[in-house]
Amino acid sequence: DIVHEAVPLPRSFPTLPLLEGLTNSPGIELAYRLPSAQTPGWRLLAMTIFALLWNFVICFLTVVVISNHRSGRHDWLQTALLLPFWGVSYWSVRSFLQLLLLNSGMGQTTIEISDLPLCPGREYQVLVSQHGHVLMRLLEVWLVCEEEATFTQGTDIRSEAREVLRQLCLSQREFQIDPAMPFTTSCNFIVPANAMHSFQSAHNTVRWKLLVLGDAAGWPPFERGFPIVVYPGEATMKIEVGSQVNRQALMPPTQPDAAGVRA
Repeated sequence: DIVHEAVPLPRSFPTLPLLEGLTNSPGIELAYRLPSAQTPGWRLLAMTIFALLWNFVICFLTVVVISNHRSGRHDWLQTALLLPFWGVSYWSVRSFLQLLLLNSGMGQTTIEISDLPLCPGREYQVLVSQHGHVLMRLLEVWLVCEEEATFTQGTDIRSEAREVLRQLCLSQREFQIDPAMPFTTSCNFIVPANAMHSFQSAHNTVRWKLLVLGDAAGWPPFERGFPIVVYPGEATMKIEVGSQVNRQALMPPTQPDAAGVRA
C-alpha cells in the first residue's frame, strides 16, 4: 500500500477525475468507504450566519417603520416592502431549524462499496448504514449521473447542470433504527453498459454519485450524496481502438525520399 501511494499510476485518460479522497478510507466489510459529497456542518453554519444577519436587518427596519408611523410619517410603500422581507426571514428560520434537526437528531449515513473505480456493464456491491433513533418510512439508494456545462453568455459565465440518469439500487420501507445498533443493509447494482464515463474538463463535467434519500417519521426528508468515479468500459475502449484504426486507414501513404528512389 505504501508503494502504491508513493508511485503514481500512469494516466491514459487526462480528463478522468482522480481517485484521491475516494480510496484512502477502507471499509469495514467492503473495500472502500465513500466520503460524503455534502458538508452539513458548513451548511448549518452558513444558514445560521445568514439567518442571524437577515433577521437583525429586518428587525432594525421594522423598528424604523414603526417609529415613523408613531411620529405621524406614514410611508405605506416602505411598510409594504417589509412583507416579502419577512417572508425571507421566515424561510431562513425554517431552513435553519430543519438543518439543526437533521444534524442533531438524524444519525450519520455511511456507504461502503466493493470496488473503485467502476466500469460500465459490471456489477458492484454497496453496503448502507444509517444511524439514529428514528422510525424510517423510506430509505432509498440511487445511482445518479449528472452533466454540467459552463458557457459564456454575453459577458456572464453561466453553468447549467442536468441529471441524465437515475437508477434505483435499494429501497427499504417502515423500519426502526435503534441508537445502539445502526440499520445496515446491502444491495448489488450494475452500471449501465452504454453509460458515459466520468469526465472533467474546463467547460464540461460528467459526475457520478450514489444518492441516499430518507424520510423519517417526525423529521424533514433528507438526501446525502457520495461521489464515485466511472472509468471507460469495454464499449468505450472498442470505440477508441476503432477510431484509431480508421484514422490510420485515412492517412495518406508516406512517399519515399529522393535517396530511396535512387536506391
